[in-house]
Amino acid sequence: MPDTFQRLYEVIDTPRFAQGGVPRITTRKSAEDFAPRDEGLDVLLINTPVREWSYPNVLPIGQGYVAAGAIMDGHRLTRLDLNADRRVPISTLDPGYDAWLFARLDEALAGEPDVIGIGGIITQYAQIKKICAYCKDKLPDVPIVLGGGVASAMPDFMLKHLPVDYVSQHEGELTFSEILHRIEMGASMQGVAGVTYYETDSRGEKTEIRRNPPRRTMTAEQLGHMPWPLRHLWDIENTYRVNPVGHLNQGRKWNQGAPESGGKFSAEMIASRGCPYTCEYCFSDYLGTAYRSRPPADVVREMEYLHYEYGVEYIEVLDDLMLTSYKWALEFYAELHKSGLPKRGVEWGGTCRTNILANDIVRAAREGRGNMLELGHDAGLRRVAYGVETGSPTILKVIDKSGQTPATIKTAVQETVRVLGYASCSFMFGSPGETAETIRETVDLCIDMDYRPEVFFFTTAYPGTVFWQLALDKGLIRKSVDGIVGPADDSIIERYLMGLGEQGDAVRTNFSDMPDDVLLELTNQAAQDLNSHNSHRHPYQDGAPNSIVRDATHATI
Repeated sequence: MPDTFQRLYEVIDTPRFAQGGVPRITTRKSAEDFAPRDEGLDVLLINTPVREWSYPNVLPIGQGYVAAGAIMDGHRLTRLDLNADRRVPISTLDPGYDAWLFARLDEALAGEPDVIGIGGIITQYAQIKKICAYCKDKLPDVPIVLGGGVASAMPDFMLKHLPVDYVSQHEGELTFSEILHRIEMGASMQGVAGVTYYETDSRGEKTEIRRNPPRRTMTAEQLGHMPWPLRHLWDIENTYRVNPVGHLNQGRKWNQGAPESGGKFSAEMIASRGCPYTCEYCFSDYLGTAYRSRPPADVVREMEYLHYEYGVEYIEVLDDLMLTSYKWALEFYAELHKSGLPKRGVEWGGTCRTNILANDIVRAAREGRGNMLELGHDAGLRRVAYGVETGSPTILKVIDKSGQTPATIKTAVQETVRVLGYASCSFMFGSPGETAETIRETVDLCIDMDYRPEVFFFTTAYPGTVFWQLALDKGLIRKSVDGIVGPADDSIIERYLMGLGEQGDAVRTNFSDMPDDVLLELTNQAAQDLNSHNSHRHPYQDGAPNSIVRDATHATI
């Protein structure tokens, strides 16, 4: 341990930390500098199965960050990765699924952890509830901490409906660090920023929910001195680097994302947190309430580590919006060239917005340089994903797709296809004001661009978004559950969450005035007319065999 030991949350705001004066975990080797303390806790992190119809291909980055902080704080850590452990696509409806799940939990719980950490996204709610209930039944006195997007979106609801003790919101490394400190000391969570918990009376009985103020969002400078995800505790060697992501998965993701024999190794990382935009269907606050990019040099050092340590040749950047600032992008490209990674054949992909690229094309011509895509391609960029959503000017305004227009969409998509060979664009139908005419506008724009779309989703209300409240106000949450338009109590909301499948995979909250079957028919017709890539249902989805899509679309990284 460092001579002057302080926990991660205690040092993040100190001048010494900001100056890089505190050791941090970056590589597997650097983790050896942090020995467990005798009084440290035994922490079990559980990764819930996700997108079970596909090969597991994304290491739980969030848990990797939390794990790094826990190790730096002197705790002992084990993990149960139920997503990686399944190895292949499975069906959660299979009669043997629960037996397998509970057997794996029994093995992990036999170690009698002091704390259990679990998290995920809102579509994992049903699985998270099942796992938490089993853990609490087996070890009722062991506190369970819930994190991730599922926690940040509805902290009070989660505390009431899941058998968890503490809900950690937004950026989790610092909050989890302080939660562990309080548990270690046997102290209350009073005053711990970013935590929701139950107050108890003198008899230890739960009284009222206490939601503490949010933790201050970390700055870009602070992110540059935070630990990297602790990857080596997860099965990156045999699972996550083998199953392709992003560009390497482009041709196979609609068919389980199966690995290729002799294919390239891939990995994923995060270069920024948050989003500068406020699209009304999107929830990005779980990564903080402001947009910040890590220093380019730190991002490139992590990419170098992935390449040299794990033989990774492709890296997918999982940010909500990676290529936001052209200045940051140019500095990032310069750092990549300095590192020599492009010359070694290391490639990468990320996210952008059509208006950002369209603006930079004009700016680049004025400045006499290549645009973000052209310069990025020279630095190894091979895939850019856009959430285009719609080609209708009316719907673009309704969903607050700020700055994006049919013109910017066309400019960006055509330039991306020219430079990279293809563009990964998703669309969604069923927003407020959607009509057959607005859907036709999207189809016509794709025809005009000579573009074959990746996927058509259905606009779906998710907790934490503007559309969530709109769906409640319009009675759509209850309609999705029992077919009756009307108010939704907690019971209805939980049934809705329990039934959420893959993102936008079915008509759940149709905000338009069209009947559901009409929206479905128009979406299927658009997919057929444009020959979209989502041309078949994944095997194992709802136990169904592989067949032509008639009522759903699915996607994975």
